[in-house]
Amino acid sequence: MSPRTRGGAGGSVPERRDVYERLADELRQGIMSGQYKPGDRLPSTLDLMSRTGVANLTVRGAYRVLVEEGLVESVNKRGFYVRRPNAMAWQMTPGARRRGPAPLDRWAADAENAGLRHREEISVAIEDASVPVLGRPVGERLGLEPGSRVLVRRAIRFTGPADDDTLVTPDSLADEYFPYDLVRDSPLASPGPASPEEILAGLGQPLRGYDDEIQPRVATAEERRILSLAQVSVVLELARTAYTADHRPVLVSHQIRRGDGAIYRYEISYQGHRPAAGRPRSAKGK
Repeated sequence: MSPRTRGGAGGSVPERRDVYERLADELRQGIMSGQYKPGDRLPSTLDLMSRTGVANLTVRGAYRVLVEEGLVESVNKRGFYVRRPNAMAWQMTPGARRRGPAPLDRWAADAENAGLRHREEISVAIEDASVPVLGRPVGERLGLEPGSRVLVRRAIRFTGPADDDTLVTPDSLADEYFPYDLVRDSPLASPGPASPEEILAGLGQPLRGYDDEIQPRVATAEERRILSLAQVSVVLELARTAYTADHRPVLVSHQIRRGDGAIYRYEISYQGHRPAAGRPRSAKGK
């Protein structure tokens, strides 16, 4: 395969685009046929340059195409790998706990149950309550007055195999918004690990329920950059508003989850009345 020419009546002409597309086709076929399996390391740039005689930029162009298609992922200082399908099943219903309040978010528990390692990079900021969450100001979701401030804990979440010590590929984004005046003197105001459920309970605001809004959509350019997503990728955007027994909203969780093959599961209890067995309900008419 020559990176410079293609035979034809017009003689030799530059044809780099044609070359990297054909190289991408060859690698793609290897992935689709099972020659390269999920998680396998693909041939290095130097290996492909030596075998095919193409230039470095041509090889990287081929890999860029496959990364944008979502078939391949680039791991810093390690090379290119066949992307593992995101076959996780995430439990979206808060779980029970023997002691203390139930966790509002089961992300860490789900990762552990799947045998994955996990970590978060957390930052804390104070923002105006007009910042939008799924199309509505977060202050409106929290029942705050105009001009109020919120404390936000932003997390970039990472998961990976149990033997992966680096965990460099982000899994999702998770921001938590609180009324600033409520939590400003609490551990939530620092970027260290903290349980919102336990801290809110300690402030006299134990959680008793939540409302969810979910919207699948195409990922933004910034989300694709942070989460290393393909050029056209679908994400699941979640806005979860948690409230107390008197229905006071005290927390808004805003998450961006990957949509490539993941399953999101809810457990819903139905409290409706059921007729006694053997006694069907009769219909009444005029």
